[in-house]
Amino acid sequence: MRRLLLAVTRIGAGVLVLLIAVFMALASYYWLGWPDWLRLTLAVAVMPVLAVLWFFPGERRWTRRGAALVLIAVFFAAYSQKEVLPRAFVPLHERVSDASFSGNIVEIDNFRDAIHPIGAPAQPRWTTRSFDLSELAGAQLVYQPFGNSAATVHVMMTFAFRNGDHLAVSFEARRTSWDRFDALAGFFRHDQLYPVLGTERDLLWKRLAHVPPNELYFFDIQGSNAEIRAYLTRLLEFVAELHDRPQFYSTVSESCFTTLIKLSPQVQNAVPWYDLRRWVPGASVGLLQELGVIENDVTEEELTRRQRLGPGVKPPWEFESANDWSRHLRSRIGVPQTASMGQ
Repeated sequence: MRRLLLAVTRIGAGVLVLLIAVFMALASYYWLGWPDWLRLTLAVAVMPVLAVLWFFPGERRWTRRGAALVLIAVFFAAYSQKEVLPRAFVPLHERVSDASFSGNIVEIDNFRDAIHPIGAPAQPRWTTRSFDLSELAGAQLVYQPFGNSAATVHVMMTFAFRNGDHLAVSFEARRTSWDRFDALAGFFRHDQLYPVLGTERDLLWKRLAHVPPNELYFFDIQGSNAEIRAYLTRLLEFVAELHDRPQFYSTVSESCFTTLIKLSPQVQNAVPWYDLRRWVPGASVGLLQELGVIENDVTEEELTRRQRLGPGVKPPWEFESANDWSRHLRSRIGVPQTASMGQ
């Protein structure tokens, strides 16, 4: 039995070293700030070097394994100290939002209200906007699939106020190009976590201006005004933190959905870390139904069908104000996909 345990331990340690080597190779490749030749050299060399140090037989095997552990420790010590570096970002991600509080009033700097022509580049517009948190009237989760799996879903929030204003919030990977995006980089502290605060005619029409348009689903958040206010306050406080101290976007721990989950007083402690739905944005509807955060007296399939945005959404420039467009947008929720504007 002892020999069996030792054999299993040796095999497990070997597999772990190989997995660590793969991680180190990819992390080196995505390490911003290092010269390209160094990133590529380390990405190629890490795995064979660690494999030789750990697995090569001989009298100095334990010395070599000690050296391998030292290399691993030094690498991860440096990795833990990585900081976000300045880069040339796309115009829509050029500025970073900030939020400051004065009683019930929150003032948002670099509030985005971009124009998104269909099939043409966006025209960024940045403003400063104030919202009265005591006038908060509700919130909705916005669900946007952009692929064929539960992982390829973007999740946003939008908050409504009694005067008709809406504050849309989206956490994204800060982009240096719309044409090139490496999803794998999100596992290796490469991209910056980027909060977008703006109008619905910016954040939501941006998705509908795609050719073909993205699908959108709207789910009302259940809870008191005090609970929704507490949630929005936490989101805005986190935005202010990101403005002062940028953080890395992480596909696992700091993405569009996981950030919203961690900042929700209703959800944060109710979903254990080992629940896979916590990490998969495509599972958000069923998870939030189970927690009572969104309507749960119908099935997930029925709710999703009912809350899908229908066809016939007119572009924002056909309306006098952002509030008028937001009302028009909601008039199309639940409209059958075969319906026309006249129905």
